[in-house]
Amino acid sequence: MEGKEIKITVAQKNSISSVLLILNEVIDEIDDLCSTEGRKSILYEVVNNLDEKEKSNVLKTTGEIKELIKNISTVLNIKKKRYETKRSISSRVSSLWEMICEIESKRLKGYGDVSASLKEYLDPVVSRIIRLLKNIEVFLHK
Repeated sequence: MEGKEIKITVAQKNSISSVLLILNEVIDEIDDLCSTEGRKSILYEVVNNLDEKEKSNVLKTTGEIKELIKNISTVLNIKKKRYETKRSISSRVSSLWEMICEIESKRLKGYGDVSASLKEYLDPVVSRIIRLLKNIEVFLHK
């Protein structure tokens, strides 16, 4: 395609840009997973069970995908998206706030009767988590 003009509409460019952005982010996550020895948290554990050959093959392939993303973005003049930490954290906190509200006892009734003991235990904890998530928002916007 060198030297040949590529005709593209704004809507097409936006669609391609969105898909490539998601692809780029997921490929970066795959690279991170290949490179980590693992991670332990409270409710999950990531165990890197890739052998060196698998890791090498995956990283080689993700590298090729990144080169293709770079090529497409250059040819189609797709601009790099800039993420700001504050905005990313704020967006995630908002999503988490919505999700955590779903485990309040009044909302769990959709899954069956909520026992008094569950309500007494869970609601104050959920309220505390919501307050802490709101605190994160406050810290970011001082």
